[in-house]
Amino acid sequence: MSIPTQKREAGRVLFRTRLLLIGALWGLFPVAFVAGGEAPRLLVQWDNDLLAGSDRDYTNGVRVAWVQDLDPDEATHNWLQKALYRFSGVEDDAFLGRYRYQNEGPDRFSWGLGISQLMFTPDDPTALAAPNGQRPYAGWLGLEVSLHVKNAASANSVTLSLGTTGANSYGEDAQTWIHEHVSDSPVFQGWSSQVPGEMTLNLHLDHKQRLGWPNLCDGWPVEIDGYTEWGGALGNLRTAAYVGGLLRAGYNLSAAYTTPRVQIGSYGHALFEEEDTQCCPVSIFCFAGIRAAAVLHDITLDGPVFREFDTGVDREPLVGELLAGVGVRWGHVDLSLSRTFRTNEFKGQNENQQFASVRLRFRWPF
Repeated sequence: MSIPTQKREAGRVLFRTRLLLIGALWGLFPVAFVAGGEAPRLLVQWDNDLLAGSDRDYTNGVRVAWVQDLDPDEATHNWLQKALYRFSGVEDDAFLGRYRYQNEGPDRFSWGLGISQLMFTPDDPTALAAPNGQRPYAGWLGLEVSLHVKNAASANSVTLSLGTTGANSYGEDAQTWIHEHVSDSPVFQGWSSQVPGEMTLNLHLDHKQRLGWPNLCDGWPVEIDGYTEWGGALGNLRTAAYVGGLLRAGYNLSAAYTTPRVQIGSYGHALFEEEDTQCCPVSIFCFAGIRAAAVLHDITLDGPVFREFDTGVDREPLVGELLAGVGVRWGHVDLSLSRTFRTNEFKGQNENQQFASVRLRFRWPF
């Protein structure tokens, strides 16, 4: 194929990708227009390994999301929103239902709309392809639409993500700009070897169940709580299942299900009550968490499903994580800083991964 023909074909692929993403975004608008309840909240998350002193593997992740409460009157919810009831277990009285959702109302429903970008690179910025023992180049850019149900005891999320890998993920463009204008780091030279473009469609389920010990710290200025979690993903971006948990300790903890790092399918939720923020608007806390995941497919390690491509690595089926961090809440604004330590994601990986995360969530308008 000649170079002009290749350029025309690349242009057509880019146009089709943009058209699909724009169409998906427009298709989500009817969900937004039936929102109600409290003012919406904006979520901004950033993962980066440079903040942890390295520049490799999962090197950068960014998410911007908008979460809006639905009208409390369930009769006004449309068919898509009502589908959440079945996924979440809200209407399930069976024995196993208590592990899917704790019916300790009042229940609050919300929807979310987000955009995320993920980047992966090897250790050596000069290599034109990932050397042995190093992660292959990969990028992903996608839209997420989600539905959530939550109360003081439990929170469930159902998320549908539509995205793309390859050049249309703009991983190379974003990383190059950041390294040239922000971090003054070496520019990575091997993006031409990245996992090629493929449209991805994924369904994500996430469940968090709150732990609380109201009598454990009576008379102390420190409170302790946390949550257990389980969830999974199904699709050509990632197919996996996970279990884990997180503990918090601090002053004036509000009911919250924090997801400190970028995780497609899990937004985290904060149940800020007006009386709490007016009475004592400040919370200060630290947290630590653990997670184990069984991974059946990861497009950034296994390559595309619908085309031939050898990434040169063999994925590890089990991956573990430890994280720790600190956070603060002031009224309807909360901020957290954390670091995640992750075990090897593929066989022969040179070193375990670690990266830092910043999470900002606030009500809009203030």
